[in-house]
Amino acid sequence: MLDFFLNALRSDPEIAVFLAIALGVLIGRIHIGSFHLGSVAGALLMGLLIGQIGLEVPSGLKSVFFVLFIYAVGFKSGPEFFGSLNRGTLKLVVLSVVLCATALGSILLMNAIFHFDAGFTAGLGAGALTDTAIMGTATSAINQLTLDSAAKAQLNSHMAIAYAITYLFGTIGLIVFVGSIAPKLLGVDLKASARELEQQLGIAKDEDALTVPYTRIVVRAHQVAANGQAKGRRIADIEKLHEFLSVERVVRAGHVIERDEGFTLMEGDIIGVYALREAVGSLSHQMGPEIDHPEALSFPTRQADIVLTSKEFAGKTIHQARARLENTGRLGCFLNTITRQGYDLPLLPNTVLRRGDVISVTGRTSSVDWLAKRLGRIRQHNYKSDIAVHALGMVLGSLLGLLSTHIGMIPVELGIGGGVLVAALVIGWYNSRHPEIGALPAAAQWAFSEFGLTAFGAVVGLLAGPAAFAAMKEQGLALLFSGAVVTILPPLVALYFGRYVLRLHPMILFGGLAGAQTEAASMNKIIEQSGSNTPVIGFTVCYAISNVLLAVCGPIIIFVVAG
Repeated sequence: MLDFFLNALRSDPEIAVFLAIALGVLIGRIHIGSFHLGSVAGALLMGLLIGQIGLEVPSGLKSVFFVLFIYAVGFKSGPEFFGSLNRGTLKLVVLSVVLCATALGSILLMNAIFHFDAGFTAGLGAGALTDTAIMGTATSAINQLTLDSAAKAQLNSHMAIAYAITYLFGTIGLIVFVGSIAPKLLGVDLKASARELEQQLGIAKDEDALTVPYTRIVVRAHQVAANGQAKGRRIADIEKLHEFLSVERVVRAGHVIERDEGFTLMEGDIIGVYALREAVGSLSHQMGPEIDHPEALSFPTRQADIVLTSKEFAGKTIHQARARLENTGRLGCFLNTITRQGYDLPLLPNTVLRRGDVISVTGRTSSVDWLAKRLGRIRQHNYKSDIAVHALGMVLGSLLGLLSTHIGMIPVELGIGGGVLVAALVIGWYNSRHPEIGALPAAAQWAFSEFGLTAFGAVVGLLAGPAAFAAMKEQGLALLFSGAVVTILPPLVALYFGRYVLRLHPMILFGGLAGAQTEAASMNKIIEQSGSNTPVIGFTVCYAISNVLLAVCGPIIIFVVAG
């Protein structure tokens, strides 16, 4: 039975690929405290183990799977990447550049000290920085070297080994550095610092915000009492007294009267209101008793996710956006969340909105539709992907990556990974403004990214072959030390540069450090310890910029070390 299974793996290597993926994902889910290996590293390690039986896996599979991953990353980062190229986010862009430049310098420094080959060096960078894109673009660069196939295979094998050795500390080290060491180095109390930033962003001025931290939306029906403040007043006057309340419908003597701001209420009228929960606590005392009245409560409402594309509101704070809308009357819309690249932003008056932000609102159907036209467009929850556009984007990106030029005597080319990344950035940015072209729902982005990267890791491990462990014994200790340096030195330099040169607030800086190393786990640690979402402000810009810069490091490493 065992012989049959091993022969099946050798004769049909695609079985080995999927086996490595399955086992790697299962292992990656195992938690030891707050740490887990992750699917990519798990798949690579399982690929290394399975590869010991000797397999001939088509090396082209690596490129196919990596293209899926890097395309999804570029598509998701496109709106934020191009949106971040402005004066308002210049400091965060510079922070990413400094960290990535320091990372590249530290990788090359370790190479100069220990004389690693190009494969070990690229794998060192990918693992220590937990950025597999480096390994993918480096693979493309290795394929362009004037070496025989055996030498290229050895470099790829060494790259997988270096990644496997350095990834563990890379993941744990960055979480510990950003979540524990960095705050201590700056003498920062995370909770106090978060409250300070929230005050700067306007938390002390709740009346200026579009919403308040607790935003549960409720509907209520009240009967106007003889001694209530609503009797004899117009709806517009009632709403002036209650900022987070909107009267949507009146039932008088059995007749339904739709919203009219000039309508005057009488004793016995039944009003249907739409409000934040905290706004309705005293209504029974002020207006009249709460009652259950289906007709008064059945006014139409809608929840929608609005993608911000308007030049009028992009770059404005929540408070400024509200000021531009307040002259239009009571909208009857309430803000639920604002997300950027899938992460919730703090809902504070001075939080700056950017193109591509997704603003979730609930309220009067007509008002939600009107608001969507002012702000941008309603995001359609369409589960169909525009496969033709994305496949063509991968083709054009691959062709772009094959183009080369020269700077002096130095040949320069993006490589397939870099070319696909550029194409995906442009298509993702264009789709954010023209959603009818190039749809790629979030679930499809996740599938492209997660499956592509995990499968890439599995194939890299399988291709490393039986020689992998011999190389691990040869360079293991040197790689462990080098990985620790590459993991800690770049964020350490960026920490002091960001705080004392760029003058970034600590909470934004910590989020920026996590984003600049494309590691969400360390940002989540900061959010958990501070009880604040403010680090997201720094994370998203740096994440988008570093995804591009770190991917470019792969070919640079190969050229410098092997060129």
